[in-house]
This record gives sequence, C-alpha cells and structure tokens, in this order.
Amino acid sequence: MPTIAMSMRERRFLSRIGASAARLARFAVVTVAGLAIDLAVAWWLAAAFGVPLTLAAGAGFAAGAAFNYVLHERWTFAEPGREASVRRGSLYLASLVPVVLVRLAVVEILQRIAAFDAVPDIWILGAAAGISFATNYLLARFVVFRTSGEGR
Repeated sequence: MPTIAMSMRERRFLSRIGASAARLARFAVVTVAGLAIDLAVAWWLAAAFGVPLTLAAGAGFAAGAAFNYVLHERWTFAEPGREASVRRGSLYLASLVPVVLVRLAVVEILQRIAAFDAVPDIWILGAAAGISFATNYLLARFVVFRTSGEGR
C-alpha cells in the first residue's frame, strides 16, 4: 500500500481543520445546553411564580447566556493559562446584540419573501436560528475568544 508524504505545512493545515471542527462541535453542545437552560428558567419562572412571559424569557435568556459564557470560556475556547475576564464577559454580552438582531432580521426578511405563507414558520425560525448560530460562533471565535496568536 503506497504512503502519501505530507509536508509540515499540510500537516499543520489538517491539524487546524481538526481543531476547528472540534471547537465548533463544542460550541454547538454548549449552545444547545444554554438554550435548554434558557427555556427551562423561563418556563419555571412563568409557570411556578406567575412571572410575565416576556420577563421570564428575558431572565431565561440571561441565565442561558451566563451559562454559555462560562462554558465557552472554560471548555469551548479554553486556552492554557487564560483565566475568565470581565473584558471577554462584556464582549460576549455585547456580541449577543448583533446575534439577536441578525435572527430577527432573517425572520423578517424570510417572512416578507415567503409567498402567501407557503413557507412554514418553523422553517423560517430554523433558518434564522442557523444563521444567528453562525453569527454567534464567528463573533465568539474571532472577537470574544481570540487566541493569543491572533492579536488583540
């Protein structure tokens, strides 16, 4: 069986691809868990304590965002010797604003171009969630949790 010789550059490239895929998978796991916390807190506050749904949803979102930040800091984007910081926490919180705006804009745009309700709402919401997930990942990866070699 023939072997394929790879240069160091090719090996580094493949290693980075693997690391990026693993980081993206960790990001997805944390995001889904954060969403579960978000919804559970909102539902619990509304059902158990009669908190208005909008306020309960805001509290759930905050709980999910805090959970996500801690896990992204400690696991998804962990870097040896790096501690949690107020700066990254603030950047993470600020990065959620464009993420929410992207989601809302995608919903609005898709509703406007969906001919006479031919596209089910769940598809529109799914597409918006997917695009906002990508936005969230890119902001987290390249703005909030940049590695030391990427400049600050």
